[in-house]
Amino acid sequence: MANAQYDAMPDDSLALLIKTKYYGFSTEKLAAEDELLQRYVPGEANFDSLANAIIADAETSRDRVLMCMAYNYLAKAYLSYPNTKESAEQGKLYADRCLQIANEAGLDEYKAATFIQYSRYYNWKTQNQKALDYNNQALALANTTSNDSLVAVTYSAIASTWDELSNKLSQFQALLSFRDFAEKSGSHILILKSYDHLALFYNGLGEYEKAKDLYTAMIDKGRKWGQWSEVIDGMRGMGKIFVLQKNEKLGLTYGTKALALADSLKMPDYKISVNIDLLNYYLNGSDPSKGVAYIKRTPAIMVFINKLDIQYEIKKVTAYIFFSNKQYDSALYLMQKVSPEYYSKADFGNKYGFTILWSEMCETAGKRTDELKQLLLAKSFADTAANLDAQQDVCERLYKYYDTVGDYKQSLLFYKQFNTYKDSLDNLGKQKDLLTIEIGNTNRRIERQKIEEELAQRVRYNLQYMGITAAITSVFIFLVILGVFKMSATVIKALGFFAFIFLFEFIVLLLDEQIHELTGGEPWKVLGIKIIIIGILLPLHHTMEHKVTHYLTNKAHRLRDSLHFRSRKETEH
Repeated sequence: MANAQYDAMPDDSLALLIKTKYYGFSTEKLAAEDELLQRYVPGEANFDSLANAIIADAETSRDRVLMCMAYNYLAKAYLSYPNTKESAEQGKLYADRCLQIANEAGLDEYKAATFIQYSRYYNWKTQNQKALDYNNQALALANTTSNDSLVAVTYSAIASTWDELSNKLSQFQALLSFRDFAEKSGSHILILKSYDHLALFYNGLGEYEKAKDLYTAMIDKGRKWGQWSEVIDGMRGMGKIFVLQKNEKLGLTYGTKALALADSLKMPDYKISVNIDLLNYYLNGSDPSKGVAYIKRTPAIMVFINKLDIQYEIKKVTAYIFFSNKQYDSALYLMQKVSPEYYSKADFGNKYGFTILWSEMCETAGKRTDELKQLLLAKSFADTAANLDAQQDVCERLYKYYDTVGDYKQSLLFYKQFNTYKDSLDNLGKQKDLLTIEIGNTNRRIERQKIEEELAQRVRYNLQYMGITAAITSVFIFLVILGVFKMSATVIKALGFFAFIFLFEFIVLLLDEQIHELTGGEPWKVLGIKIIIIGILLPLHHTMEHKVTHYLTNKAHRLRDSLHFRSRKETEH
C-alpha cells in the first residue's frame, strides 16, 4: 500500500520513520503504526486515514497473524476512547473480527488478546461481572501459550476489573502478578507500566511513600532504558501525589518538568496529557478560576477537548466556578443544562462524580428535594456498576440526608446498607492481608532474582574457566615453538616456570569448590585437604617442570630438522 497517509503528518518524527524505514507489511511496521495510532483520536483525519491503511494492508497480506495483530491494535485504539463518537462499539466490532480470524486459524494468543478487549468493553458498559468472565478466559488461554508478556497484560486487565468491583485484595494480587510476569518477559515497557499500575494502587490507599518509590523507579529505569513516555508518566504521577499531599508547589514543579521533557522530545500527545494534569491542579486548588485562565493561555487544551468531544467537562468546570463564587442559581442551571450530554457520553466514574457534585450544590443551595433526586440517581449508577466504593459512599450520604430531614426509618435503612458495604470493603481490603500478600510476593521475587543471579554467575565463571584453559594451552604451545626454534634457554626456563605455576594453581582452583562442598567450609578440614593436595602437586610440579624445560632446551630443536621447507626454486620446478 502507498504511504500517502503519512504525508498529512509532516511534523511527526514517528510517521516519517515508518514512511522511510519500513517497506511492505510486517510485525515491526504494524507495531510502529500502533504506537502512532495512539497519538490520535478516533474521528480525527489522521487516525481514520491510518486505521484504514492498516486494515487494507492486513487484508491484502492474507497473513492471519498480521490480520489478528491489526484488528487487535485497532480494537485497543478505539476502546481507549469509548466515549468518542461511538468508539467503543467500533472497537468491539474490530475485536469480533480478530476473534473470528483467531478461531479459524487456531491462534490462541489472539483469542486471549480479544478477550482482554472484551473485558475493557464490558467494563465501560458497567457489566463488570461479564468483563471478569472474559478476563478469566483470557488468563486461561494466556497460560497455555508460554508468552510471559501476554500473561502480564492479562493480569493488568484483570486488575482493572477488580478495581471496578472494589475488590482491593484481588486487584493487588493481580497487580503483583502483572509485575512478576512483566519482569520475567524482560519487556522494559511492561515492567515500567507494572510499576505505574502499582503506584496508582498505593496512591488510592493513601500509601504515598510506596507510590513515590515506584514512580522514582519508573523515572530512573525509564531514563536508563530510553523509555521516555514512561519517564513522563512517572513525573506526572509524582506531581499528582504532591498535590494530594497539599504540596502544590512541588506538584507543579514535577508537572512543569514533565511538560518540558515532552516538549523537548517532540511528543505532543504526552505534552497535552501534562497540560490536562496542570489544569486539574489549578481547578482543584484554592482558586478554580486559575484553571479557566490556564485554559485561555493554553489553546491546545481546547483543541484536545474538542477532539475528544467532551466539551461537557468545560461546562461542568464553569458550573463549579459559579458554585465556588456562591452563584448557586447559575451553577445549578448550567448543571441541569449539561446533564443530558454528560449522562449520554461519560463513563460510570465521571457520571457518578458529576451527580454527587450536583447533589452537593443542591445541598449548599438549600434545595433538599433536588439533592435527594441526585443522590438516588447516583445510587442507581453505583448499583448498576456493582461498585462497592460508590455504593458505600452514596448510602452514607443518603442516611445522613434522611437523618437531617427527620426521616429516621429511611435513615436507618441506608445506615444498615452503608455498614454492609463497609464490612464488605473491609474484608476485601484489609491492610494486614495486603501486607501479607506483598511480603510473600517480595520473597518470591527475591528468590527468583537470586536464582537468576546464580545462573548468570555460573555462566560468567564458565566463560572465565574456558578463557583460562585457552590461555594455558596457548602458553604451552608457545613454549614448544620456542624449544623447536632453539630460543634462549633462560627465556624458556623462565616462561616454563610461570607456565607450570599457572597450570597447577588452576588445578587447585578447580578443586577449590569441591573442597568447600566436601568440608562444609570448616577451616581445619580445608587446610588438611589442601596440605595433602599440595604435598602431591609440589613434587609433581618440580619434576614435570624440570623434564619439560630440559627437553625444550636440549632436544626439541631437533624436531625442526624433520620439517621440510621447500624453497621458491624447488616449488617452481
